[in-house]
Amino acid sequence: MMAALASYRDDISGLLTTTGSSTAYLVTTNQGLCTAGSSVPNDGQQLSITMSATNGVSPTLLADTCNAYPIQSAAGVGVGAASLIQGSPYTFRFSVANSAWMLRDFYGSALTVPLGGLVPYTLSTVPNSNFVFPAGQCLSTTTYVTYWTALGTPASGSCPGGQFQIIDLSGRVPAGLDTMPGFSAANRLTSASTGCGTAMTSVGATCANGAQSYTFARSNLPNTNVAVTITDPGHTHSFTAVLGNPFSAATGGGGLTAATPSGGTTGSSTTGISAAFNLNGNVAQTAMPVVQPTVGVTYLLRVL
Repeated sequence: MMAALASYRDDISGLLTTTGSSTAYLVTTNQGLCTAGSSVPNDGQQLSITMSATNGVSPTLLADTCNAYPIQSAAGVGVGAASLIQGSPYTFRFSVANSAWMLRDFYGSALTVPLGGLVPYTLSTVPNSNFVFPAGQCLSTTTYVTYWTALGTPASGSCPGGQFQIIDLSGRVPAGLDTMPGFSAANRLTSASTGCGTAMTSVGATCANGAQSYTFARSNLPNTNVAVTITDPGHTHSFTAVLGNPFSAATGGGGLTAATPSGGTTGSSTTGISAAFNLNGNVAQTAMPVVQPTVGVTYLLRVL
């Protein structure tokens, strides 16, 4: 009895480690399952196992001499690729109804991040080799084959052969695709020159018009009518002139009347003043910031 309890204890402690491959795991238990001629583990049989390799697509688990059964995260749902991490322990419970090894409390973990998932982060080093900081770097199509395949095996592009480029989040804010998979376009981020400037329809697309500052052009200014009134009321000039009286003569004699000064004004007239205005100005244009309230963090990208 004590030996059986010790075997059970060791089988649920995480001491078991798989062999085999990333899609066909093998494990040898201390209890010895399926020893009575059956190829099916007991319903509810529990094992805690450390994975020897990160899983691929549709992995199975074969314990002792039992048949191999699929590993599922929920009834009828196979565990996703790269969900079981090399060197990490997981708890499995066999379900006769589902004919599968069910992961126990798998999605109850706050640290479960799917392959290709992004996580805002505040540290300067990645927690383990399953994550990278997405800065547009090139990754190996061999080392990261599962992620590369999930992306649709993109070509190397600007990367050397045998590598592919991941997204670059440096100094960028992520936004949902305008055309989410399976849905029609929302037309919120489009290729219009007055909008994003790029069709936001694929992962990694960046807005051509995205910048932290903008310099207004004259065409960006609103139409404005400015009334300018110039008034010239006219004016006069005073002057003084000598106005003489004509000579007067009398028979038998002569006479002269002295001249006296007299005042007067000129006529009123305008000067012909005109004016021109240029509201555009010739000053140097200064860029203005267009940045939203932002706090800097790092991002983790799950690649293994």
